[in-house]
Amino acid sequence: MRRLRIFATAGTAVLALGLCLAVTLPSHAAGGFSATYSRVQEWPGSYFQGQYVLANGTSSTITSWTLTFTLPAGDQLANWWGANVTQSGTTFTATQPAGTSIPVGGTATMGFLVTEGGGLADPANCTLNGGSCSAGASPSPTRSPSPSPSKSPSPSPSPSPSTSPPPPPPPGSWHPSYLAVGTIYTPYSSVDAFFSTMKTHGPIPNYGYQYLIGSEMGNWSSRTSTLVSHSRSLGMIPVLVEYGMNGNIDGADAAYNNMQSSSWVSTFFTALKGAAQAASGAAAGTPVGWVIEPDMLGYIQQGHGTQYGNDATRIPAATSAAHTSGVLGSTDPTFANTLKGLVEAINYTIKKYNPSAFLGWQVNEWAVRNPLHDTDTMGITAGRQSVTSVGNQVAAFLTSADIRYKADFVAFDQWGQDYGYLRDPNPATDIRYLNATHWNNYLLYVKTIRQGLNLPAVLWQLAVGHLNSTRTPSPTYWNSSGRFPDLDNLTTGQYEDSSSTFFFGDSFNSSGNYLTFYSRNEGADPKVSVSGSTVTWGSHLPDAAAAGVVAIMFGAGTGTGDEGVPEVPGITSTGTTDFSYWVTRVQQYLAHPAALP
Repeated sequence: MRRLRIFATAGTAVLALGLCLAVTLPSHAAGGFSATYSRVQEWPGSYFQGQYVLANGTSSTITSWTLTFTLPAGDQLANWWGANVTQSGTTFTATQPAGTSIPVGGTATMGFLVTEGGGLADPANCTLNGGSCSAGASPSPTRSPSPSPSKSPSPSPSPSPSTSPPPPPPPGSWHPSYLAVGTIYTPYSSVDAFFSTMKTHGPIPNYGYQYLIGSEMGNWSSRTSTLVSHSRSLGMIPVLVEYGMNGNIDGADAAYNNMQSSSWVSTFFTALKGAAQAASGAAAGTPVGWVIEPDMLGYIQQGHGTQYGNDATRIPAATSAAHTSGVLGSTDPTFANTLKGLVEAINYTIKKYNPSAFLGWQVNEWAVRNPLHDTDTMGITAGRQSVTSVGNQVAAFLTSADIRYKADFVAFDQWGQDYGYLRDPNPATDIRYLNATHWNNYLLYVKTIRQGLNLPAVLWQLAVGHLNSTRTPSPTYWNSSGRFPDLDNLTTGQYEDSSSTFFFGDSFNSSGNYLTFYSRNEGADPKVSVSGSTVTWGSHLPDAAAAGVVAIMFGAGTGTGDEGVPEVPGITSTGTTDFSYWVTRVQQYLAHPAALP
């Protein structure tokens, strides 16, 4: 089985589904008191988040201010913060909150979320304390510069972000109307600088995820607070990967044994409550994702499913420790001392203490056995029937564990290591190597299980790596040559994988056994074509969306995996190890994303 990447650093990523913009409209009122508008992020066709930053450049404290602006007819403020707001027709008037002031040299932020009914238009006709907001400044938009990534070999944690209340997400939404993309994210100064630079070239990922590991449960609360609060500055939704039941030991029976220990389960639920409360406090009602217990259910089904008739209601667990620890009380449900009861209690606890949470359990393609290569030996029809059969067996076990209880999605990984690490000269004989047919089998497996559970799917921790000799040109700001250098399959973090190539689509050159392997197309996928030594795979992100996938999160699952963004700790704390192929393809995709069905 694969080893998950473990991080012992604080923090990760972020709020809101929108595209982050760096365009501001500077404006200055007379007397040194200024108001500057910016559109922070947007959900095209639905919502956008805007803000005015009021700066006191006068020689005295500002104790009273009134800001007015207009919006097109039909647009509404769905929510606002940092001001009291009234409306008259299309004019909105904002005044300072009671008891507040702006000191000399200080600023105040008035933010809002606009429901679009009159077009994607920014506010107009701004006045500040009765004067024109645009007085003394150019009306033309200017693009704010972003800092260059730090080259410091010893990165330090990012400074605490503003404590201004964050805006809410669009009502009832934890994912956009298109297939979203996520990444691992560790909030350090050099990492944040990279994301700031990335923003100057286009949108950044929708989600950023970070582990909560079982060997450091005492730090879960602080790590969660840092994760969620630091996320505000980047515009991603934070996702916590709760990996605690196994005690940070990737062993087949680690979680199985720990879940039967009352003392362990009591410690676990205490930490879980603290993390959920911290998430709720830092998020202030905005979405926080939870991927729950990677590998746990896969290991239990694989190692003990037969023993208990693949019925999670028969597998013992010390669930009552959730109550004896004081995490749950007399007014909360009582959950059975079984694996099913434990799953339900975990989901319930997260939602109780973090009401804005969206959550899902992670499942594996190897829980019964890995069926992705069945089409190699059985033929395409029988092989895909086998994939479906295995998927149904896994779905039945997950149903018995009731992972649907208060859940919002079901998460799937693949492996956790870019397979070029293996350097196998004959990929057709290695189960870790995947061509387009195998990836389509994977989507069939995902679709089978998620339909059986009636939940949307999230693909999580897919390998960052791509296939060499790509025909995709590199932006010169990443590689001055205009091309992506090959991954050598020797240097740590520079290993090929077909994950990014399959989902984002690409043309690449190959030879020998690899050309034969990547050219195979038993399923007659119309997006696969071959011309001499050049193989072309079209983008399969629309195919993932059609299978019921709403988000794909990429990231290294081992300490040697490719890094599509810098990580701390990691191989590099300031750049990427894949020559920025992944970030290029993400930004190209998010400029024209695949709509969900």
